[in-house]
Amino acid sequence: MTFMPASSPCADMVPLVATAVVQQRPMITVFVNYRLNIFAFGDRTSSKNLALKDQRLAIEWVFKHIAHFGGDADNITLAGESAGAVYVHAHMVTRAPIKRAILQSGSLFLSPPQPEARRMILCDKLETRLRQTGYSSLVEATVPALLESMEEANVGSFWLEMTDELRDWETALGDVEHLLIGDVEYESAIWRNGIEPLAASDIVQCFDLANTDAVRLKEAYNIVEDRPTACKIGALDFINDTRFALPVLEIRDAFLQAGRCAYTYTFDQANPWQQSSRAHHAVDLLMLFGDLDFTHNPGAAAVCREVRNRWARFCHGEEPWPLRDTYAFGPYGTCSVISPDEYASRRRLQACRLLKEIGSDMYNLIYAKLAAGRISLLN
Repeated sequence: MTFMPASSPCADMVPLVATAVVQQRPMITVFVNYRLNIFAFGDRTSSKNLALKDQRLAIEWVFKHIAHFGGDADNITLAGESAGAVYVHAHMVTRAPIKRAILQSGSLFLSPPQPEARRMILCDKLETRLRQTGYSSLVEATVPALLESMEEANVGSFWLEMTDELRDWETALGDVEHLLIGDVEYESAIWRNGIEPLAASDIVQCFDLANTDAVRLKEAYNIVEDRPTACKIGALDFINDTRFALPVLEIRDAFLQAGRCAYTYTFDQANPWQQSSRAHHAVDLLMLFGDLDFTHNPGAAAVCREVRNRWARFCHGEEPWPLRDTYAFGPYGTCSVISPDEYASRRRLQACRLLKEIGSDMYNLIYAKLAAGRISLLN
């Protein structure tokens, strides 16, 4: 599950399936459609988590019928990127009938389930705006009116609501036996346009919420008020680590401690067309799925071949690389298992250890103040 539709050339399953066929590891792929935006959120009276229920219906249909297409109901892999990975994690927690899962650049730590009261507040806000234009409710409003009201209310994204099934999501592993999980080097690119206009003093105030831990946290992320550029870069690094890098480590460790299989990776191959934009959020999808021409960039072409090869192995039930090792895709087309020291040089593991020591209540408070409403795919 990704934010790109199946019709996009950047989300074409054919190259991945073709790779699997050549390897004699055939797979059947299913691209799940589900309700998005306010239509997945509903109004005050709607059932909770409509998108998740759409997806669960599709998963159960596949589980029931895949054998008729030559597939194996006991060998299903559910994969998602970004918001799609959030949903995959939710299906893991709620015990969907899947054996393997792939979390690319996301988990419930990126967008945790929220209390019902938050939905009521949002519905009140939207309905107030709609009444000003002649509509009595969200149900009565037209699609253009709904979209306009969301834009006016600065509603950029939605969330899962907390339910009994999701109550222990931080620690629940579900029934998944094998997990492939990782991130790209510059996940926080999608907050860049929102963070850059901030004054350094505003960023410092956010980090000062850590009270007695503020000094260490600001040192770890180079948050210095008279260094505005360093401040903004550090803020993006903090977002990157709390939403992506640290969750990779925590979910991996939970799986391994439970005696299950977790395979971690780093994706550090830069954008093939503008390498200065780095290995930003979602660039891995272009090389995993995209039926795109990389002949101008041999490094990207090499990573493209390798990531499809490794994903096909995993989906077929084989080890993509040795358990407990980390596999690196890029930079410069190089793909290999990396040592723990090299992993530490690619990700801010020391800062992640500090975050874990400080605790999620504290760093989530800072994140909410720093990043709320500042995310955008238009970066």
